Amino acid sequence: MKTIFTALAIMLFAYLTSNAQISPELAKKLTVNGICLCKTTLPDLQQSYPDLKETAVEEMDLAKNCYGQDSRFIAGKGFTSEKQLGIIFQLDQNSNEISKIRLTKQFKGKLPDGNFIDLSILNLKDLFKLYPLLKKDWRSRGCSNYWNFSNDTIAFYVKIDSTKKPQFPIDEAYYLDRPIEAVDMLMSCFSAHKKIETVAKEIARKEPVYFIDSVRVSKADLLGYEPNDIASVTVYKEASAIKILGPEGKSGLVYIETKQFCKHRYWTYFRSKSASYAKLVPSVESDANVAYILNTKVLAKNYESNLSAINDRTFKDLQVINKDKLMKEYGVTDKDYGVVISSDPKADIKN
Repeated sequence: MKTIFTALAIMLFAYLTSNAQISPELAKKLTVNGICLCKTTLPDLQQSYPDLKETAVEEMDLAKNCYGQDSRFIAGKGFTSEKQLGIIFQLDQNSNEISKIRLTKQFKGKLPDGNFIDLSILNLKDLFKLYPLLKKDWRSRGCSNYWNFSNDTIAFYVKIDSTKKPQFPIDEAYYLDRPIEAVDMLMSCFSAHKKIETVAKEIARKEPVYFIDSVRVSKADLLGYEPNDIASVTVYKEASAIKILGPEGKSGLVYIETKQFCKHRYWTYFRSKSASYAKLVPSVESDANVAYILNTKVLAKNYESNLSAINDRTFKDLQVINKDKLMKEYGVTDKDYGVVISSDPKADIKN
């Protein structure tokens, strides 16, 4: 059984079912150099470090061209002190608490779990030796320039080499000697402090498994996405989820695809079907001046999931038309080319 929900509803669910209060165990996971997320405030830092000053922060998982913001912290701005070398403190959006810590190349010290790192020399190969489970955890938002290796509270970043073609499938061995550019520790202070309603606690005990763009994630990762990032959300319940995941799916499966992920899929597929399309749209980003027409209907917005669903069972034909024909036949005046696609959705039998 499949049910489609809005991305906003899914994010709200994740937001409400986060951990209730900071326990000693959680505080240990959130503390570096004596600073604990969601316990330390900006006035605390100002009192301890009179030289504290504001600084800009490059958001590696929330680049400037990304849609929306992360509700857990104030992006792009932080505070530094010479007494905490290599650390940038960032504020929660709704309080004066520190909800994010950025460790920079100058950081040399212990992480919350006791592992010592020197970020000036740490590379991906070294990281995998410290955290073997991260080897299978390659993530990157479509708008980000970095690979993200993370768990529920900490993330490590490696710069994506944009000159390497093709990008997919990922040449993992190529990146092993690449440096770790930064580390983020992050926590929703709302989740850390607020008591959750009884019904939300019950839901949390039956939390489903989440996937975003085919990568398994935690509910905390969902908060990094805005509704406009999302192309589709599919919820599998009961037998359907167990059929896909086995016993692990007994509480359900939530499968989310971003617009950028869907765009990459249909771009790759259409290129394989049409040399004209491949020449017209040489990269995923270069379809900005293209109008897509699917089965005579002009697709104005939020069409990424519809196009990415086209496959060999449903695809019939693809034609590229010029601006004059696009204006005359479809009334589109703000695009330079049209891509007219014919498909047979009934041919794709879905379970």
